[in-house]
Amino acid sequence: MAEEDFFNEKPKTNLFQQIIKRYLPFWPIYVLVTCISLITTFVYLRSQTKMYVAVATVLLKEANKSADSKVLEALNITSEKKVIENELLVLKSSALMQDVVRDLGLYTSVFNRGKVQTEELYGSNAPVKFEALYPDSALAYGIIEFEMDWQNMVLKVGKENIRFGGIFTLQGAPYRVLVNPTYNTTAKGKDFYANFTTIPAAAGAILGSLSASTMSFQSTVIDVRLTTPVRERGEAVLNKLFEVYNSEGIIDKSENAKKTLAFIDERLRNIISQLDSAEDKVQNYRSANRIIDISSQASNYSAAVAALETQKAQIDLQMDLIGSVQSYVYRKGGNAGTVPAIGMVADPLLSGLLGDLYTAETELKQAQAVAGPQTEQVQLAKARIAQLKQSVNENISNIKGSYEVERRNIAGKLAENNNYLSQVPAQERRLMELSRQQTIKNNIYTFLLQKREETALSSASTSGDLKVLENARSFGPISPIPKNFYLVGLLIGLIVFVAYVLLKEQLNNKVLFREQIEEKTELPVIAEIVQSKNKSPIAIQEADRSVIAEQFRALRTSLAFRGYNELENVLLITSSITKEGKSFIATNLALSLTLTDKKVVLVELDLRKPKLSKYLQVNRDPGMSSFLVGKAALEEIVKPTAYKNLFIATAGPIPPNPSELISQDNFGEMMTYLKKNFDYVIIDSAPVGPVADALLVNKYIDQSIYVVRHDTTPLNFLNLMKNLNREGKLKRMGIVFNGIKPRGVSLFGYGFGGYGNGYGYGYGYGYGYSYGYGYGTKLKGYFDAEKNLPGFKSLFGKK
Repeated sequence: MAEEDFFNEKPKTNLFQQIIKRYLPFWPIYVLVTCISLITTFVYLRSQTKMYVAVATVLLKEANKSADSKVLEALNITSEKKVIENELLVLKSSALMQDVVRDLGLYTSVFNRGKVQTEELYGSNAPVKFEALYPDSALAYGIIEFEMDWQNMVLKVGKENIRFGGIFTLQGAPYRVLVNPTYNTTAKGKDFYANFTTIPAAAGAILGSLSASTMSFQSTVIDVRLTTPVRERGEAVLNKLFEVYNSEGIIDKSENAKKTLAFIDERLRNIISQLDSAEDKVQNYRSANRIIDISSQASNYSAAVAALETQKAQIDLQMDLIGSVQSYVYRKGGNAGTVPAIGMVADPLLSGLLGDLYTAETELKQAQAVAGPQTEQVQLAKARIAQLKQSVNENISNIKGSYEVERRNIAGKLAENNNYLSQVPAQERRLMELSRQQTIKNNIYTFLLQKREETALSSASTSGDLKVLENARSFGPISPIPKNFYLVGLLIGLIVFVAYVLLKEQLNNKVLFREQIEEKTELPVIAEIVQSKNKSPIAIQEADRSVIAEQFRALRTSLAFRGYNELENVLLITSSITKEGKSFIATNLALSLTLTDKKVVLVELDLRKPKLSKYLQVNRDPGMSSFLVGKAALEEIVKPTAYKNLFIATAGPIPPNPSELISQDNFGEMMTYLKKNFDYVIIDSAPVGPVADALLVNKYIDQSIYVVRHDTTPLNFLNLMKNLNREGKLKRMGIVFNGIKPRGVSLFGYGFGGYGNGYGYGYGYGYGYSYGYGYGTKLKGYFDAEKNLPGFKSLFGKK
C-alpha cells in the first residue's frame, strides 16, 4: 500500500453512525435543554384552560300526515318539507342562541382566578349566579371582582355589600344575586370575579364553538357538538337549544292553525244565519199553505234546479274565497303563517301557487333569522315572493273570468228549468225553492264543520320537529393534549441541541475535525496528539506509558515509515500561526527519538520567538544568530541538555533580520555540520503564516511536519498548506493534529467525545497509537496506572 493511501484511508461508516458519533458526545446538553423544555411545557400546560366537547344526537322529523288532514296539507301547516341544510343553519342561528343565553342566564360568567390557571364556574360548581331582571337591557360591563362572606351572608363588590338574594345595579341594569345552596362554603383561597356581557355577545361566543352536521348522506339525523371549557354548561346549552328550537316550531304551527280556524268560524257564522233563515221560510210557507207533498214531475224539475243552484252556490263560495285570497295577497306583510284556507280552493293551480307562496315566505323568515335582512339570500327570497304574488293575481283574474262564464251558463239553465216549473202550481213551486235553499245551506254547513274539526284535531296533536335521540353528554378534555405538547417539547429540545452543536462546531472557523484537514489539504495526518493537562512542555520520558507519550512514540513510528532515518535525517517542524504547539511537538519528538539511543539535535530556528531553550532550560546565548554573524563557532552554539543524547542549537540573541541571516551561506555550513554529527536533526522553525523563514530552509531538509492545533488553527490556513505542498515549497509534508480535546461536555471528569479515534466522531480517526484496549498483553492496557491522565474514561467508578 502506498504511503498516501495508508494515511488517507478512511473507515467506512453509514450516515446513522456518523450522526450518532457527531452528536452523542454532547448528550448532557441535550438532557439539559430537554429537561428545561419539558418543565416549561409542564408549566404551560398547567396554565391552559382544558376544553371539552358536549355532543348530542337529534332526529329532524317529517311532518305528521293522516288521511283526515287534507285541509292542513293543502294549507302547508304541518306537511312542509324540511330542508336539512336550512335546519342546520337555523340550529346555529343567533336568534335561537340568544333565547338559550337568555333562559340560562349565560350573559354573566363566574370565574375563580388561581395561581396558575383561571377556572370558569357554572351550575353546582359556582358559588353565586347573577340574574338580570331585564336580560335584554344587560350591558357589556366587563369584569368585577367580588368576595363571598358566608358568615354574614353578603357579597362584597369593592366597598359595597350586597345581601344574598338582593339586587344590585351595573350601569342602570339590575341584577339579582342568587346563591348556590349546595356550594362548599369551607373552600379556601378562592379569588372570584364575574364577567358581564350582552346577550348577543354571549350568543356569538357560543356559536363560534357550535357545529352541526348530518350523520350520513340524505340522513335527517343531526350530530350537534359544542366545544366548551365547562362540561355542565355545554350540556345545558345543547339541551336548551333543542327545547327552544321545538318551542319556536310549535308556536309557528299553532299560529297557522289558529288563522285557519278563525277563517272557518267566520264562514260558519254566516252559513248558520243563512240556514236558519231558509228553514224558517220553509216552515212558515208549509204552515201557511198546508203543503205536505210535491208531485214527482215538480220534484224532477226541482232536483235539476237544486243541482244548478248548488253549483252556483259553490261558484259563489269560490268567488268569495278567491276574494279573501286576493285580499291576503294585497295586504300581506313580511310574516309567514297567515295564508287563508287553501284546501277549499277548487283550482289546483291556484292552490299550488298559494302553497309555494307560503313556503317562500317561510324560507324568507328563516333566511332573515340566519343571515340578516340585507343579505343576498334574503333579497332573492323577497324577489321570489313578489313573483309568486304576481302569478297568484294573474291566476285569480283568470279564475274569476272562468267563474263568471260558468255562472252565466248556470243562470241560463236555471231560467230554462224555472220555465218548466212555471207550469207547476205557484204554491208547490215556491215550496220547492225554499226547500232547495235549505238543502244548499245545510250542505255547506256540514262541510265547514268537518274541516273545522280536522284543523282542531291536527292543531292539538302538534309536536316539535326535533326528536332527541341521545341527550347531551360531554367528554374530554380534547385540548390541550399533553402528549402532543410534550412531543413538541422534546422536539424543541432536540432542535436547540442540534443548533447548539452546529453553532459550536459547524460554524466555528477553527479546525475541529481531522476530516477537515484531509479533505481540504489532501495531506496525510501522520499523528494525533491529545491535549495534555500537564503544563510542563516535557510529555515523554523513559518508561513513560501515558497516552500522550505513546502518541509521540506513534509519531516516531510514522516518521520512520515515511523514511525518516539516519541518512535522511533532517526534519522541519512548522505551523501556520503561533501557539499551535510546534515547539512542544519538536521537543517531545526529539525526546522520543533519544529513547531509541539516537543522538538528536534540536535547531531553535524560530529566531523571533525562541522557546526550545526555555523548555530545556539551556542558556540561549550564544546561539545561531551569533554564529551567522560570525561571533560564535558551531561548537559553541550546539549545547547539551539535561536529557541523554539530546542537544540543542540555540537561537541566540533575537536579530532584527532573521530571514537575511538564514539566507546566508554559513547557514548551509551549519546544517552540514549538524547532519554529519547527529543521527537526527529537528528544526523548530517560525510559522509560515506571518513569515517565510521555514521556506528558506526547504533545500536543507528531507521532510517536514506541519502542526495543526485543534480549535486554534483557522480553517483558511488549510488552503495555505495545500498550496505549499502542491508548489513543493516544503518537502514531503505531513500533518500532526495537536492539542485534541475531548468533544462534547465533561461530567465528573469524564469527556464523552473521546479524543479523535473515530472518523467523524472525535477529531480524527487516528492511525497512530490506539489507546483503547489491547496495549501490551493485558486487556486493561495502561489505564490502571494512568487514571489522572487524558484519555482515561471513568464515570462513577465504571471503566
